[in-house]
Amino acid sequence: MKSDVVEIPCAVLSSIETLDELKDWLTARSPEVLAELCAARKEDLAGEFQPWKPHFLPSLSELNQPGSSPLNP
Repeated sequence: MKSDVVEIPCAVLSSIETLDELKDWLTARSPEVLAELCAARKEDLAGEFQPWKPHFLPSLSELNQPGSSPLNP
């Protein structure tokens, strides 16, 4: 079963010294995530990348309402 979460252990993060090492680790553990990141980078370089807009964050007007909380929208 595929997961929507990629977990990188702290020991791995603290031992990585280069971007290539991180790419190698992701390729071995989760190649589909690395493929998505590479595709997003290509879109960005081509000027086609759309900024990520998280759907779960409230807007500023929602945050300014009395009694609202970003943790309890």
